Amino acid sequence: MPDLPRPEFDAALRDALGETGAVGATVRQLATRLDHRPDRVERALTELRLRGDVARLGRGLYVLRDFERLDGRSDFVDPAAFVERFVRENGIALGAYAGPITFRSNESLPVHRWWPYVQGYSADFVRGVLDAAQLGRRATVLDPFAGSGTSLVEARRGGARALGTELLAPAVLAARVKTRFELPARVLRAGGRRTVERGRRRAPGTLPFLRETRRQFDPGTLDDLTRLRDALPRDETPITEALRLAFGRILIPSSRLHRSPCLGYDRRHRPSDRSPFDRFLEAVDEMAADLDSLASERAHWGPAARIVEGDSRTVRWPAGSVDLAVTSPPYVNGMDYVMNYKIDLAWLGYAHSYADLAALRSAEVACDNLPRTETLPYRSVSGSIDPWLDEILPRIRDNVARKRSYRRDDVHAVVRRYFSDLVPVLTNVRDALAPGGRFVLVVGDSLLAGTYVPADLLTARLGASLGYRIVSVEVARPRRSGQRRSFVLRESVVTLERPRSAA
Repeated sequence: MPDLPRPEFDAALRDALGETGAVGATVRQLATRLDHRPDRVERALTELRLRGDVARLGRGLYVLRDFERLDGRSDFVDPAAFVERFVRENGIALGAYAGPITFRSNESLPVHRWWPYVQGYSADFVRGVLDAAQLGRRATVLDPFAGSGTSLVEARRGGARALGTELLAPAVLAARVKTRFELPARVLRAGGRRTVERGRRRAPGTLPFLRETRRQFDPGTLDDLTRLRDALPRDETPITEALRLAFGRILIPSSRLHRSPCLGYDRRHRPSDRSPFDRFLEAVDEMAADLDSLASERAHWGPAARIVEGDSRTVRWPAGSVDLAVTSPPYVNGMDYVMNYKIDLAWLGYAHSYADLAALRSAEVACDNLPRTETLPYRSVSGSIDPWLDEILPRIRDNVARKRSYRRDDVHAVVRRYFSDLVPVLTNVRDALAPGGRFVLVVGDSLLAGTYVPADLLTARLGASLGYRIVSVEVARPRRSGQRRSFVLRESVVTLERPRSAA
């Protein structure tokens, strides 16, 4: 398109932003939409911002000033409206949770620090939930999204029988190793030394299938990692699995990457004098020291934990066998765990191709990178599992259509699939709980395509529809939207209970 005179170009730019509405658009998206050079679009946007016509949001999004504050628009349903409706329809007022939630406080704790699982809650939170439940000796605690085992470690340390389900194989490895308190520290240290001795004598090995492997690691580090990986024992014993976990733990620290919270390149990376062999021995020594420190608690440990590698939507536990369930499910349209842990999956031999990664992603609870073929049955915006969703899904669909260049045109279907995925999880946990047993979930809400999604309240409502009693929804901490940093979200603790008798 030939260059338009400035007044006409500004008008075309405002029209394009008006069409995108609350969703907004980036410079590149607007340039494509208007068939103009990105540099001219950016200059014009800068001047429109100075004049107060346009606002710039997080991640380089631009919106008309009228769309800057979503909660000031008549066509936007804000969090307060959903809270009022929840009180009216479900009879529960939101409370405040006072205890710690985030995983970060686990980074220096014995055992929990063995594998850095960046999505999760704190050991202190789990201990608080266990204490509040006042469980008897040898009670059973279940985590259907066990992650790297925070709930399971604390349950076993507190004397409970710990059960967990987890789909991500490296996390399963971490949870199994972290709950094996009986591992002999002396044997683990000896195994670590032998592994390093074998590795130093080996030639460099083959690289994982990931296309960016050579970019992800310095050349010398990459050679040492392949030598160390190939020197790990091949048998499947508790000590061998602990050594594999120690190797997995050093992958990101040895790379040019960071995982905070999403996998990406660390601009501050500098080559290090610490070799993977040194890092590995340090990790093994730390694990051994933690095992030694646990020994004094042995009389209080619960029985050996059981962790099943599988899908919590299909794995079933004996009816009435669980006293307490505690978890944090993936957040709606949130983290792609396969992408975030692809390094671990590839280097530890759990995935051998991109097809393996795609298959695992298809099996996850729905996230933003779910293959489009998986959302086809969920494209309808009516007749969903909750009346609230029947109102929310059309808003998401219409906002995405208005923008025309959104990252995917089926966001509403991803959201519908997400809540549909939660139903069998809630059902399986309900059936596994003893009468009076509780299910405690940490859930965050979301802002998607300019539409607010009260995931915590929807989760509680789904529980009620499946026969749970909603005990409470307590706000644990504020969060920020990635697209709109000024928009305050929340993370909540939802407590459901299986009634002691049928209503």
